[in-house]
Amino acid sequence: MPTPKLPDSLRGALVAAVDDSPPAREALRYAARLAADSGAPLHVVSVWNFVISAAPSSAPDVPPTEQAWQDEAGRRLTRLLAEELGETPAVDVVPVVLHGNTTATLLKVSELADHLVVGSRGRGGFTGLLLGSTSEQLVRHACCPITVVRAGCTDKPADQPS
Repeated sequence: MPTPKLPDSLRGALVAAVDDSPPAREALRYAARLAADSGAPLHVVSVWNFVISAAPSSAPDVPPTEQAWQDEAGRRLTRLLAEELGETPAVDVVPVVLHGNTTATLLKVSELADHLVVGSRGRGGFTGLLLGSTSEQLVRHACCPITVVRAGCTDKPADQPS
């Protein structure tokens, strides 16, 4: 699967990469606080592909088009942003929906971004892992600074241990 062409707006950006997992949602909230503190816009990237993404609804016996998949991923990202940041976020949010292999696509994003924020793990089946495969690969190979946010850590008051 080829890596998608990335929007130039990602150059020098603060980027949160999300799926709908609890760690990714927490990473999004953390990145929004970073964006608010710095006054920078927050670019929120969601990567979809035919293997891991929910299929869009279509007429019976008619396979959905690639555009329908892209549109469904966009609707899911819009819903996630509203759920986590509200209908009118306190920061300027730039949603970016990309089609490709998640790890390879995010590594390409890291070549443009100034900072990438991700959850510690996504929707993968190994729930006992502290660090998922995508996060682990990003920590090892990303070209920009990366922050990995573990679910349950950033929403605690500062005086409580993790």
